[in-house]
Amino acid sequence: MPTPRREKILNIIVEEYISKGVPVGSEHVARKGLGVSSATIRNEMMALEEEGYIMHPHTSAGRVPTEKGYRRYIETLMGYARLTQDEQLMIRHQFHQVERVVEEWARLAAAILSGMVHNAALVTLPKPVEARLKHLELVPLHELFVLLVLVLKEAKLRQQVLTLQEPLSQEELSASARKLTADYAGLTASQISARNKKGTPLEKQVTNAIVEMMEAEGQEEYEEPYVDGLRHMLRQPEFASSEKIAALLEVIEQKSLLKSFLPRVIRGEGVQVFIGRENKEKAMRDCSVIVTRYGIPGEVGGALGVVGPIRMEYDRAIPTVRFLSKVMSELVGDLYG
Repeated sequence: MPTPRREKILNIIVEEYISKGVPVGSEHVARKGLGVSSATIRNEMMALEEEGYIMHPHTSAGRVPTEKGYRRYIETLMGYARLTQDEQLMIRHQFHQVERVVEEWARLAAAILSGMVHNAALVTLPKPVEARLKHLELVPLHELFVLLVLVLKEAKLRQQVLTLQEPLSQEELSASARKLTADYAGLTASQISARNKKGTPLEKQVTNAIVEMMEAEGQEEYEEPYVDGLRHMLRQPEFASSEKIAALLEVIEQKSLLKSFLPRVIRGEGVQVFIGRENKEKAMRDCSVIVTRYGIPGEVGGALGVVGPIRMEYDRAIPTVRFLSKVMSELVGDLYG
């Protein structure tokens, strides 16, 4: 771990490099008012280089941060970076202007994120940890065929055709549907399965179908995320190569990006940052991903985050991701809670 003085020097180098994109020399650091000589700063920079926090490009006399240096900078930053009160009020105001629909929230969150950090933003729709039943209907189709209509608490509708052992009237089907709705409303597939001990042959058949449909729902992956701001990211000098752009777009379009970091996000807490080689996808090795979950812990949630070059404004991106997660969690809590 660097000393307090080296910490300050490292922070100056990281912030200057993020701002200007050129290696930072000792003379420039000395002008930041650290109260020590240029010779002392050069010695401290040599120590930081030996410790692996900065490196010395062959084409320049200055230094640039390494991934380890960025990581140290982010760790010291995470505790205090905040959006201003005006920015927070502006974000909340924009959400009050849209419809009370999760798709609109996700789309707006992606637009706000990309606009504020000038990089690409990804926002998934909220997904329940386990689907819960809200209501069911049984609709006769033809003789032994019945349509099971399943409405989930997450405002999703699923349908399946069942083949009965004997013809039943609409009144009999409706009575069974009302009874099962009363018994199972608000329950998950595992809870419903545990209760499937008694009942008529029809009720047992319908219950088995409900459990299968809800378990299949729980196994679905996150839907394709809302993406905004790719144009901002691709304007960065790090992505000047057409090959890099093509590889990056392929990762995002094939949803490989989501698959690579979502499992770690789901297991983790708070805002997480994946820098350079910490990203599993080869095309992402020149990128950083700042991502977090939102929603109701243990019940329903999604993910939102920012993708950009390693040389991104972390002091801007991290608090923006954190605050939007808070806003989205409140909205989802009101909707599903």
